[in-house]
Amino acid sequence: MKHNRQSLQMVSFVLFCLLCVACSTPQPTLTSEPTSTSAPTYTPEPIPPTQTDTPVPVNTTGQLIKEMIPAPSLENNLLGGPPEKQIAVYLPPSYETSGKNYPAVYFLTGYGDSINVFADGGFQGFWLQDAMDQFIGDGSIKEMIVVVSDGQHPLGGSFYTNSPVTGNWEDFIVNDVVEYVDSHYRTIPNAESRGIAGHSMGGYGALNLAMLHPDVFGAVYSMSPGLFDSDGLSNSHMFASESIIDQYLTLESDLAALSREEAQAALSGMPMNEILRFTVNYGRAFSPNLDKNAPYIDYPYHQEGDQLVLDEEIWERWEAGYGGIDEETRLYKDNLLSLEAITVDWGTSDEYAWIPQGCEYYSEKLTEAGIPHEVETFEGGHMERGRTRIEEHLLPFFSNILAFE
Repeated sequence: MKHNRQSLQMVSFVLFCLLCVACSTPQPTLTSEPTSTSAPTYTPEPIPPTQTDTPVPVNTTGQLIKEMIPAPSLENNLLGGPPEKQIAVYLPPSYETSGKNYPAVYFLTGYGDSINVFADGGFQGFWLQDAMDQFIGDGSIKEMIVVVSDGQHPLGGSFYTNSPVTGNWEDFIVNDVVEYVDSHYRTIPNAESRGIAGHSMGGYGALNLAMLHPDVFGAVYSMSPGLFDSDGLSNSHMFASESIIDQYLTLESDLAALSREEAQAALSGMPMNEILRFTVNYGRAFSPNLDKNAPYIDYPYHQEGDQLVLDEEIWERWEAGYGGIDEETRLYKDNLLSLEAITVDWGTSDEYAWIPQGCEYYSEKLTEAGIPHEVETFEGGHMERGRTRIEEHLLPFFSNILAFE
């Protein structure tokens, strides 16, 4: 037992010594070493430059095109002349880029006026392209095609009516011009998008063609048109003076003494005052007679001794040209009612006094027939304020009335 106790003491002592040594041995200091892996560097993706749409320049200028077009309706007339005519066509600024179709306004010039009078500043400084560009640009009117045609044959005005002497001018406008424009330009080819207008002889032509062809033209604006009331023909400059009647009868007598060919050649080079020339051309349009020598017309007066004798039947034909309004409003009432709008304007001091009288009579007859229309009057003569009337009245009229896409 004593030996065992000593052994245990020895083991305890050894363990105690080992524990002391362990406690006295310094412990290594733990330091945290920084990681050797550095954070990834962020390189942003390059940002593309901002995409801005470069505005497409807006074209503010239209085009004015003058071109010769076929005129088959004018072939085979006694006065000759090539079967083609020049017209002017205005195309609006967006025409080249839009792909749209546009309404069209047809303007008929007055007696003796070429298309250049209205296209190139001859009418009181009215330049068609400049005016259209300006008023389209400032928003006064919408974009439209405008076509200008005149009614001049080699010896004067046609009155835009069909005649075997001067040619079929009604057909020329309604068929040749309209069909050419519709087939060569992007029009809206229906009456609701087609208007017709004109001045003086062209004003008459516009009213007449709109009345006869409401399937072609849906609205009409007429400036100082040639119109007769019941006394208009006798009050007109063609018959207001016996001297004009005598001049015509002398002309007719001189030409009747010649052969047919000689008479036509002589008439072509014969000097005439403006009233006599107007009378001759009016007769060719409304009272033609191919069986007679040039100027190929039936005149309502003839001489018997010292007396002037009136032929009533021929007079009625002459009266039915610019006149016949009472009968026309009855015969063509449905046609006139089908038009979208009718406007007539005239000067109250027109030097041709029968024109304002005729315009007032026309308005009265339309009113009696229940046909809606508007009138615009101004203080002035036949040619006065023409540019203003076109710019401030005629063009806005069609911009408001015609049907657009």
